[in-house]
Amino acid sequence: MTHAALRDETGYRSPLPVREKDPTVPATPAEPSLGVHGYQQVLEKMRGWTPVDWDSVFDGLGTIFGDEVSHHAVGALRPRKCSVAAPDYEDPVELAQRFRAAITQLVHRGRRDEVERKHPDVTGLIERARALQSERLPADPRQALGFLRRLAEVTLELADRLEKAGSVTGLVETSVVIGC
Repeated sequence: MTHAALRDETGYRSPLPVREKDPTVPATPAEPSLGVHGYQQVLEKMRGWTPVDWDSVFDGLGTIFGDEVSHHAVGALRPRKCSVAAPDYEDPVELAQRFRAAITQLVHRGRRDEVERKHPDVTGLIERARALQSERLPADPRQALGFLRRLAEVTLELADRLEKAGSVTGLVETSVVIGC
């Protein structure tokens, strides 16, 4: 069967082939998997998303670890004394949020690239990072410092491990071990 649908320069109708409906091919329209409300939620989350500012994350690492970590370059740590004095930082809540955002992005990147399957040793690190993310920042300044150090340490370790696994590039130049 053909239908005349197109005309050439002379006005002559050229026949176009029309395929008959195949009863074996389903003709029901596709249903969106999330539905309208689900896609609206995704869109709102995307609108509210801001990329991780890795410069500020590494500045935060420098703030927490002092001269142990240099900006964008992590090298062998110098021997240090464990100090009980809190580093000079302005807002511990904002600093914790920077580390949490970095951890979230790193965990999602590792899961997307299936790093846990290729490198099973990353599983424990990801679980530790997710557990720390869900903890609240303590009100006591000394406890807050300890919590921020743990957040900073897991952020740095996760970035380093994912870099070695090939999931991220350009975050950490060499590996580091942090601790007293």
